[in-house]
Amino acid sequence: MRKILLLFIVGLAACSGTSSEGPGLTFADFNNPPTTPKVLSDSSTTTQTVPPTSTTTSTASTTLLVVETPVPVAILTATGYDVLEGPGAPRSLVQTPVAAGFDDLQGGFVFQFPGAGVDTAADQRIFWSRASNPDAQPKLDIHDGSLLKVWGIEMIGGVPKWILTIVDEADDPIGRVARLVVFDVANGDQVLGEVGGAGAGPRSISYGGGRFLLEQQSGVQAFFEFRNDQGAVIDLASNPQPGCTSDDRSCPHHPALSPDGSFVAFIQPGADGIVDLVVYDLDLGEEIGRIRLPEAVGEVESLDFDGTTVIVNRHTPEGARRALIVDTADATVGEFGLDGIVHFLREAPAFDGTIEFPAR
Repeated sequence: MRKILLLFIVGLAACSGTSSEGPGLTFADFNNPPTTPKVLSDSSTTTQTVPPTSTTTSTASTTLLVVETPVPVAILTATGYDVLEGPGAPRSLVQTPVAAGFDDLQGGFVFQFPGAGVDTAADQRIFWSRASNPDAQPKLDIHDGSLLKVWGIEMIGGVPKWILTIVDEADDPIGRVARLVVFDVANGDQVLGEVGGAGAGPRSISYGGGRFLLEQQSGVQAFFEFRNDQGAVIDLASNPQPGCTSDDRSCPHHPALSPDGSFVAFIQPGADGIVDLVVYDLDLGEEIGRIRLPEAVGEVESLDFDGTTVIVNRHTPEGARRALIVDTADATVGEFGLDGIVHFLREAPAFDGTIEFPAR
């Protein structure tokens, strides 16, 4: 039986005098598929809250105003990781470059260093900064030749779970296999199923209301794939992007689910450089908002969607990372005043000071 090793690193925690949480290590059994490999249809598992979204196309101003976000955010910068909880200057949490950072929904944070999930020669470890012990310690690792990537942390079944992908035989163009995994510190990891192979795999993953949404790329084909919280593929009739080729410039991309899973925001290019942000009702199967983004939007990197506000992370035509803040209620677009990749901060730090990492 073919298995892959996912390590739970506890040695450093023991050396520092803190108690370890969860098992020492686990073997993720990849020959054990989800109990329900496919369901024909699905609706979100939470009560639908209809966002007050414009039902007509709105044209953004050619002059972008600098705006604040209506809620706290985290900012991944070129030199570290900051949080902005209100008016004023951001608070620096990490003063070394990281590739990913997410609040753990319990007052702590998880991080990965540059190259993780992409380059097998890079450090694949996931570091955890707990509310009770802010200094980051390595918590998860993978064996050599595989890739480990954290995509986010969400409440799944009432428990904060880390959303991961593990890519086995990553440098083998034929044997490469990607799998979707969730992890929580009390129960360890659970493999939800294969999500990629040779020349295929997810470009983005979001979660809300009992649904995963994966933006999948398979060769020249791109599509949105929905799965339930056990990993079973959902054949959703209202899927706004069931498939298109990469040379189709109108192909929707960079989707993000709302927290209740009922709505999805995505980018849809049009003719003559027009780019729209679309808000789509998955339960009704209809578009409920289309907001025109600025002509000089640049290259969109990712979206984050809290149900009423969309953060559009992008590279400007000048090469800077400067997010757009889109109010779907008023159909207005502004520019965030600080450089970096911006995400909603769900749980503020439960500690003072900065986070330190062990020597590498």
